[in-house]
Amino acid sequence: MPELNEDCTKRLPPAAPPAPPPPDDEDEPAPPSVAPPEVDPDRWERFPTFRETFLVYFTTPAHNAALRVVGNLLFDMTLAAWGEWPDQPEGWLRGQLRAVVADLRHLEGYLVTLAEAAPADAYEGALCRTAVLMSREVGDVAQNIESKLGTWRGGEVS
Repeated sequence: MPELNEDCTKRLPPAAPPAPPPPDDEDEPAPPSVAPPEVDPDRWERFPTFRETFLVYFTTPAHNAALRVVGNLLFDMTLAAWGEWPDQPEGWLRGQLRAVVADLRHLEGYLVTLAEAAPADAYEGALCRTAVLMSREVGDVAQNIESKLGTWRGGEVS
């Protein structure tokens, strides 16, 4: 058994993990990439945890699927603790609507960032312009919700 340090809070760093094994067949093609799914708004709860704007970077099917499983596990565990949650300061509906606004603001910024890339051709240029226009639309939706919520965070809304 290894000896403990005098001060057991001073631990040695862990050993480096072993190198991955070489592929069985180097001529074997890579697995096809996975694309974001089409999300049916009526089935939005099937995509509860990670944004698709995050998962789009995980194109290896097994990695993408693993994150989706972890996301579903986190969501299920969160819902299982429902009765233990502290109350939202403004109530659940207002808190959830503020979360919607935050996600919309994320998408608004994400769309603008997509439009900043130099388009490779006329079609991508049109997509960049569409992204800018849609960022404004998404921003308007967020602004509409924010205006209905007002700045109130603890009193009555008129």
